[in-house]
Amino acid sequence: MEYYFRIHDEDHTLHVEREGDVYCVSIDGAAPRTVQFTRDDAHTLSLQLGNTQRRAHVARGAHSIWVALGADVYELQVVERRQSRRPARVEADSGSLHAQMPGQVVSVDVQAGDTVAKGQTLVILEAMKMEVRVQAPYAGRIRRVNVQTGQVVERGQQLVEMEPD
Repeated sequence: MEYYFRIHDEDHTLHVEREGDVYCVSIDGAAPRTVQFTRDDAHTLSLQLGNTQRRAHVARGAHSIWVALGADVYELQVVERRQSRRPARVEADSGSLHAQMPGQVVSVDVQAGDTVAKGQTLVILEAMKMEVRVQAPYAGRIRRVNVQTGQVVERGQQLVEMEPD
């Protein structure tokens, strides 16, 4: 499985293959490394990287995951391969916002007719235990909301239609 993330404005590819309790991990096509982990609690993992043991502390935000390994802290922004820096894709002609990954709708914060500001959260999805906020790419009015709380959505599914002010 491949994941795409951004660290310090640089996009990276993480390739992960599971082999039983062991994961083979490669970043940007480098030689794979073997990783085993156990979850100590909701925010702490014990990692076995080859012959080295490490403890990682993980925190999740709306658009980032922070990983602390010893004194080093990394901010990861999970992105789609060709995603712009916006959290939701906008198709200029239709004003539609689509799900960037499959997930479950945690909340719908707008309804048809609402006026929204640029950057305002419209829908919150949960995908792979991460919270993904779909935000308004511009100030405008909500034409239609196509999802409801609890609904499971597929990648590319239309969530909201809006028009600019």
